Amino acid sequence: MESIIKDQLVSYLLRKNYISKKQHAFLRRHSTATNLLECTHDWVISLSKNMCVDVVYIDFSRAFDSIVFSKLLSKLSSYGIDGKLLSWLDAFLHNRLQYVVIENCFSNVSDVVSGVPQGSVLGPIMFLIFINDIETVCCGDTDLQLFADDLKLYSSVKVSCNSLTLQQSIDNLALWADKWQLNINISKCAVLTIGAKGGYCGSVYFINNTQLVSTNSFIDLGIDTDSSLSYHNHISSIVSKAAQRVGILFRGFMTRDLQFMRKAFITYIRPLLEYNSCVWNPHQKEYINLIEKVQRRFTKRIPSLRDLSYAERLAIINLEPLELRRLKTDLTEYYKIFNNLDAIECSDHFNFYEPLASTRSSSPKLIKPAKGNNTVMFSFFNRAIDCWNSLPHNLRFCNSLSTFKRQLCTIDLSSFLIFN
Repeated sequence: MESIIKDQLVSYLLRKNYISKKQHAFLRRHSTATNLLECTHDWVISLSKNMCVDVVYIDFSRAFDSIVFSKLLSKLSSYGIDGKLLSWLDAFLHNRLQYVVIENCFSNVSDVVSGVPQGSVLGPIMFLIFINDIETVCCGDTDLQLFADDLKLYSSVKVSCNSLTLQQSIDNLALWADKWQLNINISKCAVLTIGAKGGYCGSVYFINNTQLVSTNSFIDLGIDTDSSLSYHNHISSIVSKAAQRVGILFRGFMTRDLQFMRKAFITYIRPLLEYNSCVWNPHQKEYINLIEKVQRRFTKRIPSLRDLSYAERLAIINLEPLELRRLKTDLTEYYKIFNNLDAIECSDHFNFYEPLASTRSSSPKLIKPAKGNNTVMFSFFNRAIDCWNSLPHNLRFCNSLSTFKRQLCTIDLSSFLIFN
């Protein structure tokens, strides 16, 4: 029943364009990747104009548990949800009980007096509706991105100058949170200034007269984002964690069976090195080599492969170089954007060149910026353009994602790799 209502509810809200385009959680075609790609693109554009970006990360305390039922129902009503459906949702929220069980010992039963039911099908969508109008706090050139209750506000600034509109937006947010009874955990909020150089200490912003802490890096949806967008800290962190897991794997299991070791690496270790790689995929040799070393050393520790070259080890165990996999991830993300499989608007991020019909190649090509610093040229929306343009026409315009992925494996992309 929840699934039926949820599907109809989401369909109605999307058809009416009620859901904020800044929200990337619990919705089809949205993800942490789309959230991060959207905001990092905005930041790169500002950096290309020799501007800095102040990013304010906001933390809400127990947001899912703090929602007041009556206020959630009033928001549902404001979106045109009324009658029997609103009554059903009212009943769904109220008269719930909770207790704690530890080893067959039961606590006293207590009423659930606030919050959406977590673990339910409808709970996440009802939360999105509750927080949906938070976008109205923005003023001036301030923008925001949301992933459920993970909120970041940002604005372009000149070095050593605060953004007055960003501070006004923060003030509006404090008023919004007070009105809807969501508590901002100021101690966990932070300001990250992207693009500042030298000894600049960062901009100063306040919430309810309390100064926010300035930081040189922040864990943004699992990605350690730093003030230079170099992702040095993130790459160092994931390599360290992956190396630890490799050690645990070899100490914890006696078998060195190739199929077992391959599956263990793919399941237990490689995801650490590839989570949202389209956001942070490096172009520097040192970082590419640092990441590749994890797989290189893993295969080297398998006795039957020890005396072979890295390429031979990969061929026998049926693994691809991690650099190649990241390139394929970029290209797959391009395909998803161009075919409306992701929420990112193609026309907002790419420019196309349409060759004349009389020319040898009449298929559209992506246009790469003529110039820019490394941050711009190696950002997601630029770095794989040459590779994408080199793909055969029938591959770029194939009719399904699965077909694209399968055929991409038949293409030699070694000329676009630093270590080939």
